[in-house]
Amino acid sequence: MKKLLPLILVVVMILTFVSCGKDEPKKENTGKKVTLYGETTQEDGKALAVDFFYPENDDVTLDSKEEYINCVDINYNSKNIAVSPAIFEDTTFNENKEYAKENEETYKEFKINGYDCYGYEDFGGYWIYVHLEELSDTTNIYLVIETKLIDFTKDTPQGVAHYEDKDLKKIIESFEYHGLVDYPPAQEAK
Repeated sequence: MKKLLPLILVVVMILTFVSCGKDEPKKENTGKKVTLYGETTQEDGKALAVDFFYPENDDVTLDSKEEYINCVDINYNSKNIAVSPAIFEDTTFNENKEYAKENEETYKEFKINGYDCYGYEDFGGYWIYVHLEELSDTTNIYLVIETKLIDFTKDTPQGVAHYEDKDLKKIIESFEYHGLVDYPPAQEAK
């Protein structure tokens, strides 16, 4: 028995090391990609970058303005809902969270892709704040993902129903955060 116990402990240790070394399988995003770039104070010639993926069909279109490289509207036309992500580096994340926690009845904390998030219904849509990175006690990098109606005259489910819709949720949860990248980006080969 005395010799069996060390053997069992060795086997358990080996199994523990093997299981710790396994990475979770990386999800494969499909469809078209849009990259958002956020201004940063960290380094000149760099920008924050995050990709979102959306279905490649006529039903989903983009609406963006060149002067705002940190946000875009991904319009899911048949659902009458736009998913509108934006990336920020600033000092308001914690203030926004405390305000929402105290004032929004639908406030809820959760995780997306391993990142801490909170969300709530507002103005008929759903707002999700995704904490990507903490730079200091006051400065954070985060996403704000708003869902909103495209045409307010149409009868469309609102609020958390936007996030619970499987097609919209797939877009919202498709993001890949890249941190600092060179900006402007090199032109991709066509």
